[in-house]
Amino acid sequence: MTTTEELIRILEGTSDGEFESDEVFLHNQQGQDDEFNWLAGAPPPPVIDEFDHFTSGISPSLISKASSELEIFEHFINLELIEHMVKCTNQYHQRLVRTLPLKTYSRLHRWSDVTVQDMYIFLSVTMLMTRNSHLSIEEHWSTDPLLCAPIFGKLMTRNRYCMILGMLCFHDLTAAPASTSDLRLTKLEFIIQHARRLYKESLVPYKNLCIDESIVPFKGRLVFKQYMPRKRNRFGIKLFVLCDIETGCIVDFIVYCGATTDVADIPDLGKSGSVVVKLLEDYFDCNRCLYVDNWYSSSSLFKYLKNKKTYACGTAKVSRRGMPKFKKIKKGEVDSHYCGSLMALKWKDKKDVIMLSTVHDSKLVPSEKIDRVTRLPKMKPECVIDYSKNMGSVDRTDMMISSLTIMRKTVKWHKKLGFHIFDMHLLNSFFIYNAMSMTKLDLAQFQLNVIQQLISKHKPAADVLTIIPRTSQRQSLDSNPLRLLTAAAVKHMPKLIPDRKCQRCKVCTKNKIRSQTRYYCAECNVYLCVDPCCRVYHEKKDL
Repeated sequence: MTTTEELIRILEGTSDGEFESDEVFLHNQQGQDDEFNWLAGAPPPPVIDEFDHFTSGISPSLISKASSELEIFEHFINLELIEHMVKCTNQYHQRLVRTLPLKTYSRLHRWSDVTVQDMYIFLSVTMLMTRNSHLSIEEHWSTDPLLCAPIFGKLMTRNRYCMILGMLCFHDLTAAPASTSDLRLTKLEFIIQHARRLYKESLVPYKNLCIDESIVPFKGRLVFKQYMPRKRNRFGIKLFVLCDIETGCIVDFIVYCGATTDVADIPDLGKSGSVVVKLLEDYFDCNRCLYVDNWYSSSSLFKYLKNKKTYACGTAKVSRRGMPKFKKIKKGEVDSHYCGSLMALKWKDKKDVIMLSTVHDSKLVPSEKIDRVTRLPKMKPECVIDYSKNMGSVDRTDMMISSLTIMRKTVKWHKKLGFHIFDMHLLNSFFIYNAMSMTKLDLAQFQLNVIQQLISKHKPAADVLTIIPRTSQRQSLDSNPLRLLTAAAVKHMPKLIPDRKCQRCKVCTKNKIRSQTRYYCAECNVYLCVDPCCRVYHEKKDL
């Protein structure tokens, strides 16, 4: 019979997400599941098979060390993707014109079909907008001296850019229905599969991998929009992202679409474990090590991965099925249990930390932090230190993308997600360039180089020289319209004395300073030093 307390606990139990509702399991009276025979005490040292680093790295047949920033960028946003976008955008415009009556003054009356060069320039202008912040798209083409940025008008007209942005489409309107089981992603099926294929072809990941959740900011109406309170952008489209820790590159990702997400359920692993298996299916049997957080970690998943010759480490929840029953401990103490090669550990810091690992034991090692009382390094479990060191790759990519994102405010979620995939392409290009090149760049400079090279390639050479002078870092005089003087001020500009003789400066003489000058004001017929006497003479009345 179920006691009253147990019944209350079952009724009040909550899940952390739609994928986890079938995985939270309250302990039975023995505190453990029959499938796992946990033994208390220190686990034996794990036996780690060697990982073959020789097969890992960036594919040299696709990307070489001599590749420029643009060549690596165009490996991801290649001609196949651009031609697909051009075709779909033109199709969308044709269908819109046939089905909807245009207003008298609509911009679409002056529409001309988009070309490959137009699409590349459109992307370069969109990336350049992140470096020139304005309140609206139209302000980038403003002629106001305080807002003026001539580069946008020389690259593309305002109406042309707005028309392409409005008609931008990522799916073929004449193609057959999508083959994917999730019809919600039909509009983005091509660019999602294109991105996943290129990521896998470009990089064979190294030993350490991590899986975490990423979110694309979106607050519009969307049936699979998620709320994640621990993320900086709490509302949006959730992605499950697999990252290579050594290079930082995104290796694979899955777009979460609710119950229809294209992930096959694996018995005893639940939805979160099935996501992990889906992302790792091409990388099993290689002795890699995976780091995950407590949303994915479970004893069943780690046992499954170990059978696939993949080690794992991550935080866990005590309420997960198959977890042992830990005892109460004091700060700094460790309580460990093991079941074969799987270790479950509880360590008391400011609060309880629960870890699962098939690659660590329960030994304590010195950390980088110093104890303020003993002045000695703080002792932490090795699995906690490795987890903290390797688990931040996905959050790091989100942070870097947010600083230079090309996403625009829109009510169409597929455009938001499509631009986010372009940001992922840029970020992967940046990581690969830094891994292959001897000169290291930051992301902002890398993006600027890509923009400059895109413009140089897809605009006539004569225009490029006037748009972006690369020989000097000085600001062009033409970019400062306030430098022009009035006609009255021009008359008082200093000039050389005709006979090239030196004369005494009037301002210096007034101040009892012996100084001679070779310049004079022809309008006032007064000998003056260029600086500061010329300015002082024309500003003060008592001279």
